[in-house]
Amino acid sequence: MTFPPPLQSNHLVAFAVATMCTLNSVAQLTTEYVTVDGQTRSFLKYLPVNLDPSEQLPLMMCFHGGSGTAEEQLAIGDLRESADEDRFLLLYPQALPDPNDGGSTNWQVVTSGDLPFTLPNPHSDIDFVSGLIDAMLDMHNVDAARVYAMGYSNGGGFAYDLACRLNEKVTGVGAVARTMYAESYDECVVTHPTPVVTILGTSDFISSYDGITYDGTLYYHSAEATHDLWIDQNGLLPQAEVSTVPDLNPSDNTGVELYQWRDEQNCRELAHYKVNGGDHDWPGTFGNMDIVSHDVIWAHLKEFDMDGRMSCATDATLSLSPVEWTLYPNPATDRLMLDMNQSVTTAEVYLIYNSTGQCVRQGAITSQTTSIDLATLPCGLHWLTVGTLTKRFVIE
Repeated sequence: MTFPPPLQSNHLVAFAVATMCTLNSVAQLTTEYVTVDGQTRSFLKYLPVNLDPSEQLPLMMCFHGGSGTAEEQLAIGDLRESADEDRFLLLYPQALPDPNDGGSTNWQVVTSGDLPFTLPNPHSDIDFVSGLIDAMLDMHNVDAARVYAMGYSNGGGFAYDLACRLNEKVTGVGAVARTMYAESYDECVVTHPTPVVTILGTSDFISSYDGITYDGTLYYHSAEATHDLWIDQNGLLPQAEVSTVPDLNPSDNTGVELYQWRDEQNCRELAHYKVNGGDHDWPGTFGNMDIVSHDVIWAHLKEFDMDGRMSCATDATLSLSPVEWTLYPNPATDRLMLDMNQSVTTAEVYLIYNSTGQCVRQGAITSQTTSIDLATLPCGLHWLTVGTLTKRFVIE
């Protein structure tokens, strides 16, 4: 008989020591405080280098696991280099002690306590994050349409909570080593396209891939049920595109498959990194070393704002009416031919996306047949979008 796991997760104390050295050496990283509901809450804040106060920044929040700290999460999911390169504000919030769990620092993922063995925390972490976002909007030139969250274990469950209970302020989320808690699942309200990235091991000893049911009560949904909810909420096609991530480190005895669900226009997305044989890990720091969890989550989420994939808004302004076209050969090697099946009277734009949803090439269509150079693009699955129509092709 398996008991439901506590909300906290194991964490590595050694990371805290390494982080403290880092804190003293980086001027842009500070410990700050905000008062919400009469409680003083702390968080680590990192400002990208050479920041111009007029520069508009996306916001990324990264949440530690249960019984963890903000410093430990910085150590396992260090996004500072990405913040410098891609220009975003980075926060590592700190949870308060949970009196229902011996004072462990857990994020609140229970609000009603209707499930057996559950009691709500006396404070609201949703209110904390809402207030934290408001504070960052006041202090910095934050883009309110690009506010993201990711988290590990209990922090990953809380990221789902934010996507459901604070959807009006949170653009998209990533969850590592956690499926959705039953209460989050049942109370999920989504009002805008919400990109989600999940990373989970099939042998996770705390967050079971198949979910957790104890004594006939469902506590954590399975990975499949979790994904089904986001497929439904985002209006995605039910069939995922599946690709194998290169096995960069065979010695870790795990492998990764990437599942991607999209809508017909490739403007909404759910991505799942299935770590076959993976445990309760943060891939890229410990466990599987074929992906870096925080990097792949950011790579997906940064393509989206509150209206969906940002390039789709550009497409809509360039091509307001459907156009029919064909592409060949497929598979292709160094060149792809695009036939518009009609005379071109106004310039159209084509966009090519790779398997992570990043736009890797675009160009103008000024004649009925266009030759697209693929020589510098890597092999694998890609998507071509013209107007409101998207088709996939393979580069060999």
